[in-house]
Amino acid sequence: MVGIRPRQMARLGEFHLEEAILDVLLDAQHGNECIGAAEISRRAGIFREGGGGGGNVAAMNDAIVTGMLIKLFNANKVERCEQTPGGRGGWKLTDAEFERRRDDVRLD
Repeated sequence: MVGIRPRQMARLGEFHLEEAILDVLLDAQHGNECIGAAEISRRAGIFREGGGGGGNVAAMNDAIVTGMLIKLFNANKVERCEQTPGGRGGWKLTDAEFERRRDDVRLD
């Protein structure tokens, strides 16, 4: 796009990633689900393919979503919850964010 600087594009990209994550969490919360970063990545279609480089590739798969969840947590839009079964940690919208978004409908 002409006229839009790389940092502006990055800010737009962050906004769209946040909205995608919040939409996935809204759908999950309507279904009374608590979901983790991997499931959020899958449902939103956010990049999560393995790559080279060694280390914990599984954790790196969901680094984009995890980073955005931390940002959303700091903005009081999401909070931790416990997934069932298994009791693993997951994420859901805060009550205030759910109230703001609960009437949003899916168009697909």
